[in-house]
Amino acid sequence: MAKAEAGVKIIAVDADGKSSRVKAERLEIELSDGRRLLLSFPDRAWGDLEIEAETATEAEVPVISVQPGACNLLTLRVDVHHDLLPVVEDDAAPDPVAPAISALPPVLTLSVQRALEGDDKANAPKKNHIRRWAQAALQGDAEVTVRFVGEEEGRTLNRDFRGKDYATNVLTFSYGEGEMLAAAESGAPLTGDLVLCVPVVVREAAEQRKTLEAHFAHLVVHGMLHLQGYDHIDEADAERMEALERKILRSLGYADPYA
Repeated sequence: MAKAEAGVKIIAVDADGKSSRVKAERLEIELSDGRRLLLSFPDRAWGDLEIEAETATEAEVPVISVQPGACNLLTLRVDVHHDLLPVVEDDAAPDPVAPAISALPPVLTLSVQRALEGDDKANAPKKNHIRRWAQAALQGDAEVTVRFVGEEEGRTLNRDFRGKDYATNVLTFSYGEGEMLAAAESGAPLTGDLVLCVPVVVREAAEQRKTLEAHFAHLVVHGMLHLQGYDHIDEADAERMEALERKILRSLGYADPYA
């Protein structure tokens, strides 16, 4: 049986009514001021159409809202928030709503890199999923790069930085303990990198009879906790870290990764 071609047929129509056809798995629409709207299509006849907004800088927060225009029409609006924190004057009266407003989640500045080809590239998760997993494990502001690599780069990094000549599922590169403390005291965001080796993650998911999505979610959460100083060198630390992983993954809708 011939394999169905991936991608969605898209008809683009210009202002003069002239149409052209393209075939794509992802559509990037450039708006004004460096804003972009990204549409990711399912690779089958069914599935989710994912819509993601991006801005020119991480300091700007894109917010998508959907408004019904008619029975067969929806308006998609993209706004940019430059500052989500409330401004409070020193002599202002206490506001009973302020605690709820100020209890905003930590700010995650996320960069995703994919040094992949072929099936490995297709198996890597999408950025909106990565952001959701990483944000769930975040306890303070952070600037994180998540890089997905093949077996060769994964093996090289593990050998060069850990002295182990094989590719492992996830590597975390973060500040040392003293630098993390200094960053926290100064209010500066924590910075670090997570490197996930896609073919290793795929094999492990199959061996452990987990969905690939659930295993990626676990490893991103695991790496984010390492980045923030958690470890599993001794039994007590391992139990503490694993309990937190279970709690975070349960909040994301995933089963116990250690069951």
